[in-house]
Amino acid sequence: MKPTKRWLSALLSLLMLLTVFIGAAAEAPDLTEEELAEIDEALLDESKDLPVREDFRIQVSPDDLSVAEGLDPDWMNILLLGTDTGKIELNYGRTDTMIILSVNKVTGKMRLSSLVRDMQVNLPIINRLAKINTANAYGGPLLAVKTVNEALGLNIRHYVSINFNGFKKVIDNLGGVELTLRSAEAQIVKVPYSEEPVLLNGFQALEYVRIRQLDDNFGRNERQRKLLTSLFNKMLRNANMQQAMEALSESLKHMATNLSINDLLALVVPVFTGMEDMDTAGFPVAGDYQGKYDDRLRAVIVFDHEKTQQKLHDYIYQGTTYDNP
Repeated sequence: MKPTKRWLSALLSLLMLLTVFIGAAAEAPDLTEEELAEIDEALLDESKDLPVREDFRIQVSPDDLSVAEGLDPDWMNILLLGTDTGKIELNYGRTDTMIILSVNKVTGKMRLSSLVRDMQVNLPIINRLAKINTANAYGGPLLAVKTVNEALGLNIRHYVSINFNGFKKVIDNLGGVELTLRSAEAQIVKVPYSEEPVLLNGFQALEYVRIRQLDDNFGRNERQRKLLTSLFNKMLRNANMQQAMEALSESLKHMATNLSINDLLALVVPVFTGMEDMDTAGFPVAGDYQGKYDDRLRAVIVFDHEKTQQKLHDYIYQGTTYDNP
C-alpha cells in the first residue's frame, strides 16, 4: 500500500468519528485484511473508557428507531453525542452536545447541524416532556436517536458517543488547533487576544468549548462547531501519517459507536472525492423558539416543531442557509 493511501485510510476512520473528514484520492484506498481487522478491533474494544453499553433504564430496539421514510437516500445522517465532563459512563448521562452529521454518499458533501440541548421534546416510549439532552440518560444512544428522529422527522440509524474530555490528547497529538477568539473568549481561555487565529492546545480548546458565562447554549453550540471545522481544516492541510495514527489510536479510546467498519468504508469514495468544506448550522433558528421556565424542567427552549423540521430538512438536503441564533 502506498504511504499516501495508508494515511488517508487511517485518517478517514478517525475523522468519520470526529465528524471531520479529509480526502485527496480519486479511488478508495486499499486496506489489507490486517488493517481492516485492526480498525474493527479498535471499534469493538471493551477496554476503552467509553464501552458500548446496553443495560439502560429504557430498552430501545435497533429496529425501532422511528426512522422517517421517503428521505433522500443519498444522504446518511449520524447522531453525535458528546460530553466534556470527563466521566467514563457517558452513555448513562445527559449529553452536552448533540450534533447531526450528514454525509452525501455520492458527492461527499458534509453538513453539521447542532441541536441546543435545552430543546423541549417528548421522550418516546415513556411519553414524557423533557429536555432533548436527557434522552441519553434514560435510554442511551438509541433512545437519543429515536427521540431526534421523532422530533425532527429524520432517518438516523447510527450514533457516535464522544467523551470530549479525552480529546485533549487528540488535539495535542495533532499539534493543536487554530481558532479566532473574541477578546472575552481569549481572556477566559487565558491566551493573548489577537484578531488572527490563535493556536490552542488540547486543554485550551476544551476550555474554549466549555465557555458558558458569555452567552447561552446557542453560543456554546457555535463554539463546538467552530472547533470541529478547525479540526477538519487542520487534518485536511497539515496532518502527517504519524500524527494521524496517533490521533486515531487515542480517539478510539474515547468513543462508542454502532457504526461498523463496513459503514465507514462505504463512505470512503465519496468523502475522498468530495474535498469540500463542511457546512455548519444550529437549530432551532432565530424566530422559531422561545425560552420558557418550567417548574419541573426549569429553563427550556420551546420551539416550533413544524418550522424547525422543515428548515433542518432544507438545510441538510438542499443546502439552504439560515441565520444562527
